[in-house]
Amino acid sequence: MIDPDIKDLATFLEELNRETDRGLPLVGAALIDDRLEDTLRSFFVEGRSASKILDEANAPLGTFSSRAQACYLLGLIDDFEFAEIALIRKVRNEFAHAKHGTSFKSEKVQGLCSSLKSELPVGAGYPTNDPRFRFTNAVVCIVLRLYYRPKWVALERRPPKTWVSPDQSRWRSVENEKPPSGVPVLAMLRKHTKT
Repeated sequence: MIDPDIKDLATFLEELNRETDRGLPLVGAALIDDRLEDTLRSFFVEGRSASKILDEANAPLGTFSSRAQACYLLGLIDDFEFAEIALIRKVRNEFAHAKHGTSFKSEKVQGLCSSLKSELPVGAGYPTNDPRFRFTNAVVCIVLRLYYRPKWVALERRPPKTWVSPDQSRWRSVENEKPPSGVPVLAMLRKHTKT
């Protein structure tokens, strides 16, 4: 990583560690969601349509869940990343939708955090069984994996593609021109009426 990015991530980690139990999953998931959005935007054909599908009200890819699914189905994130993001999203939802009283000590949150598979540090007394630590670790691991993903994906940005040439889909009158060979033809007959 280059120096400004290291400083950016170090600042993010400091802020993440200062967050309350409710704030931690909201902020952590928001950064991952941002990386997913940027990854999709880097992959899509350039133009206003990408903004409409990602940003506008009721955008089909306007949610954390839909962006993760789209990135996975397009091959922009791998199986491990998709599974970790799903668990991070579930933890985030526990905190986002609870009126009060939810913490990393709650049974459901502990269960979700124990399912996270991101590699944990070894030694030095890290609290690897602490749900909050496991969640923070998973967020950091996923953010590190996705940090440059939009730049990498941009190298494979989709261009608009012509699937059918204009000549294959134009009207022809068989009285004046036979259709090209090897091209399927849909014939429309004109009904003659007697006068």
